[in-house]
Amino acid sequence: MSKEVEHIEDLLSKGRYFEAKTAAEKELAGNGDLRLRQLHALATSKSGAPKLAIDSLEPVYREHPDDPETAGILGGIYKEIFKRDQDTRYALQSRDVYLKNYQSTKNFYTGINAATMSAIAGQSSRGREIAQQLIQQLEQQPKGFWEIATLGEAYLLTKDRQAAMDHYFQARKLAGTDWGKIGSVYNQLWLLNHYVPVPSEILKNFSPPAVVSFVGHMIDHPSRTTPRFPTYIEPNVKEAITGALRTLNAKIGYCSLACGGDIIFAEAMLEAGGELSVWIPFAKEDFIETSLRFAGEEWIQRFDKLIRQVPVHYLTQDRYDGHDDLFTFLSQVIYGSAIIRSTINHSTPYLLTVLSETDLKRKEGGTRDASSLWPYPQQHININPDQYQRPDVPRVQVNAPPPFHPPRTRDRPLLYCVTADFVGFTDEENGAWWKKFVEKSEWPLPAPEAYEEGTMLMACFTSIAGATNHLRRILREVNAVRKGHQLRASLFANPLVLEPGLSPEMKKLSSASVARLKMFHELLSPGSVYALARFASVLSLDVKNFTLDYAGVLVAEGEPVSVDIFRVIMSGQGPS
Repeated sequence: MSKEVEHIEDLLSKGRYFEAKTAAEKELAGNGDLRLRQLHALATSKSGAPKLAIDSLEPVYREHPDDPETAGILGGIYKEIFKRDQDTRYALQSRDVYLKNYQSTKNFYTGINAATMSAIAGQSSRGREIAQQLIQQLEQQPKGFWEIATLGEAYLLTKDRQAAMDHYFQARKLAGTDWGKIGSVYNQLWLLNHYVPVPSEILKNFSPPAVVSFVGHMIDHPSRTTPRFPTYIEPNVKEAITGALRTLNAKIGYCSLACGGDIIFAEAMLEAGGELSVWIPFAKEDFIETSLRFAGEEWIQRFDKLIRQVPVHYLTQDRYDGHDDLFTFLSQVIYGSAIIRSTINHSTPYLLTVLSETDLKRKEGGTRDASSLWPYPQQHININPDQYQRPDVPRVQVNAPPPFHPPRTRDRPLLYCVTADFVGFTDEENGAWWKKFVEKSEWPLPAPEAYEEGTMLMACFTSIAGATNHLRRILREVNAVRKGHQLRASLFANPLVLEPGLSPEMKKLSSASVARLKMFHELLSPGSVYALARFASVLSLDVKNFTLDYAGVLVAEGEPVSVDIFRVIMSGQGPS
């Protein structure tokens, strides 16, 4: 295997699909290597363009119909399109590719997929025939995890409930804590259950743990006149949080790390053996001043211990600088991250809060406002700290610094940015098209906070509604003017520095902000709309109007961490 192929396979294994696609295209120039062609198609499909992947892989399959790897990739792409579009033609195409390969190679992977896709396509009797052949084949040979799981699926298709359960339970035991294997089996069971009844015991055995996001009150500041979360009720709150996690079987959590509810939740999740992802709104030193120091050194020590144990993500590494919009954005990103993770796992996301019902009745409080953003009210569990307060406990007077409110020194709002250009057009063609677009149309309301016009158009809004309305207008104009266009559109949300523009109403992005948006945008492929993780998190809260497909990660030069990317489908847009 060449170093180039190993590099592309490594990129794919890390979810860096856009880079893998670009690398494969570079190596394919003048090189018809089979493995490179397979990897290029796989990367193209996983980066959000499965139909383009089919166009490149079908000729490869015609040349190598007996190659299990080619058949497996092509059949899988057809299956993914069927899952997304629910077009039975793709189910049948998937089945036919898998079946032809199984008949010639007896590869059990293509065989079980041929059987299952037959059942899904409405040809259950054919699916049972193939499944029976697999059972006879696999029962005669040594068996590892995948062989046993395949037998479980085959017995399901032949309606042998007990044999299916026996094999699936054995496979689950062999998987241990390998969530990759467990998730793969569960996703197949989830799909199959829409067409062939899967016993609830099997689904439960492979179902991923619940994902929960958390927001909660901080410990009361000493200057607070009406108690809401006094220090002495911490043991009661901890017990309630632990009980809620146990009831939900929650093992994946998203939260921040302010004193009080956040840190208590984080500690409880880790004690339960769960996975935790932490979000901080701005620079660590300022977060300590806004959300920890007043409560005492103990809370800072607990914070420091936690950030050494778990992944920590920062909305910005810049200072707080008085930008309160970051706190609302923090809640949106925490919620959206949990929702996206649940969607990938086909599981139910939950919100757990520590929220004073007294505050709720008064219609006040940041936590109350944050909880109102959650789109699944039936999946919200609140722990009311009011119930643990005791009037006989005297208030303890301590010296504490006043609330931390630094003055604002820079114009650095949270902005939702839309960047668009046409790939394959000259700079002059791009510039002329966007100039005409801006001149002939009024900006949607609200108007952009800033925009840059040239070979690409960047428009940045203080609301996500402004950004998505603008995007819809671009798509309408493009569809009306250029059929078969190669539009590339990217969505980015982050605090960005603004500078004076041509007028007080229309500012411009700093040169560093423009360079950053361009860097991410130019890494993406044409033909789709892609949202970077934070924009996608906020979109995921609007479950009626947006669908997100995971498209891998980007590793951009100068960025400290990789960035998740999602393909965006808007209501009325339809799949591409």
